[in-house]
Amino acid sequence: MTTCEMPDNETQRIEALKKYNILDTPADGSFDRITSLASAIFQVPVAIVSLVDTDRIWFKSHHGLSVSQLNRDPGLCASAILSDDIYIIENAKDDPRSLANPLVAGEFGLGFYAAVPLQTEENYNLGTLCIIDKAPRTFSDEDKEILKRLGELVMHEMEMRLSIRDTVATIKNLSSDMTSHLQSAIKSIEATSGEDAKGKMLSYLEASRMFLSNMNNHLNQLN
Repeated sequence: MTTCEMPDNETQRIEALKKYNILDTPADGSFDRITSLASAIFQVPVAIVSLVDTDRIWFKSHHGLSVSQLNRDPGLCASAILSDDIYIIENAKDDPRSLANPLVAGEFGLGFYAAVPLQTEENYNLGTLCIIDKAPRTFSDEDKEILKRLGELVMHEMEMRLSIRDTVATIKNLSSDMTSHLQSAIKSIEATSGEDAKGKMLSYLEASRMFLSNMNNHLNQLN
């Protein structure tokens, strides 16, 4: 495999990635804690949550690295999403898959790389959780299992946020429909006779309308 290769389902994969609405979002403590934990567990200086976009690899969290994105080609994470297996380069300076990578050939001097794909339930690999060391090293079956579990934590965070956004959108739609019906009811009551009954009903409907309006304001802040 070369870094120029694209997944067979690339169009659908990009659509799935956009659905999560995570690209170019601010730094997030939940993801930063996972990369910090990965760095501590494996005793490596760099751990990254990466997302592979159309022409770039964007880092949602980049523990131990100052840059926030790299070109997709060449890019180790772009290669890592081509397979569902953990992608391992134990000695980057001797591995033909990594010789052209700027982190290997440049000042950083990357020596080791391991990544687990961030896979959706529909089997789209959106990016990776990867760990990087400057020195070559081996990676055991136990190490692979730990990295896999950490990758599952990343996907859990992403799925949870997507679910919350979908729920908020649904509630907002329902609230909008209810507000519309209330406004219609208010206009209908205003056109009827019976001032006492009308006044009480209008007060109740107006209070309900204000409640829905406040709820929408809170939902907008969540979304």
